[in-house]
Amino acid sequence: MTARKLTHWLAACFLLASGAERAAAQAADAFCDECCEHDMQWFAPVDFDFDCEPIQRTCGWGFTYDRLAWGIMGERNRIGTGGTNDGSLGPWREFLTGRFIADGTAVPVNIAPPVLLGGLDSAPPSDVFDWGHRYNFSYYNGDEAWNINVLDGPTFADQQLYGSQTQATLYGTVMIVFDDPLNLMRGFIDVVGPIGGPFQPDGLADDIDGDGQFGPDGYDLDDPGREPDSFLIGDLRGDFDDIVNLPVSFQFLTVRSATQTRGIELMRTHRLSNNHKMDKHQNNNVELGAGVRYFRLRDDYDVNGFAFNPATPNALANDWGGTLGDSFWNTRITNNLVGPQISARWTHQRKRWNFDLAGRFLFAYNVQNFEQNTMLGQGLVPGQYNKPIYFATTVADHGKQENDFSPTTELRADLNYQLTRSVALRIGYTALFIDNVSRAASQVRYELPRMGFRDDQAGKQEVFMNGANFGFDVNF
Repeated sequence: MTARKLTHWLAACFLLASGAERAAAQAADAFCDECCEHDMQWFAPVDFDFDCEPIQRTCGWGFTYDRLAWGIMGERNRIGTGGTNDGSLGPWREFLTGRFIADGTAVPVNIAPPVLLGGLDSAPPSDVFDWGHRYNFSYYNGDEAWNINVLDGPTFADQQLYGSQTQATLYGTVMIVFDDPLNLMRGFIDVVGPIGGPFQPDGLADDIDGDGQFGPDGYDLDDPGREPDSFLIGDLRGDFDDIVNLPVSFQFLTVRSATQTRGIELMRTHRLSNNHKMDKHQNNNVELGAGVRYFRLRDDYDVNGFAFNPATPNALANDWGGTLGDSFWNTRITNNLVGPQISARWTHQRKRWNFDLAGRFLFAYNVQNFEQNTMLGQGLVPGQYNKPIYFATTVADHGKQENDFSPTTELRADLNYQLTRSVALRIGYTALFIDNVSRAASQVRYELPRMGFRDDQAGKQEVFMNGANFGFDVNF
């Protein structure tokens, strides 16, 4: 083979090899676009176009993290029925009929039974701030994008202690008005000792109606002895005219509320952009989206009544107070909101700065799960003085489910600063309003002895949360 032919064969081989390489490249490009590769230079300088705007990738993956500092709207919650209650906080009154005062020396005077009002008209939950997290995972290709948003939101907790920590009284320091259709709060009182001083019990029932018989403890035949000194043989009857309506009271009351927020959403968005225009500063985008969303609002409301100071549980018996012993009622309502969601977002780019304003509306079907555990009257012994004579410790467990339509609106405003080619810092504001939800504090029925849920309040509350968020964006 001559040198001339050899040269021709080598040239032909190089030509075939170059064609095969181009064909292989075309085959690879047919199944992989630029999203398949990334140089991973996340901290490279920002690339700008001739308008001094950052050059954005046309496709890729994105991740956004936001640290949330949100607050939740509180409620003016009344503990108790908000009505009145006939109770006995003084020893010389006829509480059943309001007949007269009779202490042995006083002139009889007509007097009406006392009407006592519950004093906790603005208990928790109140306005509370707390911290949370929000994550967004996205894939974008041209003007189309998929987004998964995960909310690990704040848990808004509030707690309050009511009661006197310096003085213990026989009837406690915190009174709660309960409905008592079974008259379970009837009882004898013992607040007067032999010397006649108030709130000095002597272990004997007080003669409320002034007829000389001290409940079930006998008769006073001396004048003005103020204490029983005789029992009639064969007469085992007590003086039930000495029974009074006792108030529901505790020495201390703790109230704790906690509202937890969680959620996830899947959205498909389409971008309407004017960046293809030939004019300068065409840097506005509008994104329209649709998808599905799940949002959970779990509300806990726990109340504990104590006959002693919870800070000193080993206190002496004379530090005890209240008529209903130790009690608690814990209520939990979980609002499960799920449904289709639509969104709109406007974005404006100016050099490294990017501002976007977004809104969402969720057509939510709300499945509300109600739970309540109660125990009233722990430690009560029927027949005790200054306690209900027929009220025994009562434990109850309640539950039900309600369904409602709970429209949900969310507004977001964010300002981003393009720090590098792939990393941006962000700060913003979020507001979230949910209608037709159930809050635990508003659902409690204050009725002895089993409590339960109110019949007319399910789905009648609303929730407003708002606050700041700050974090970062990563695109690759």
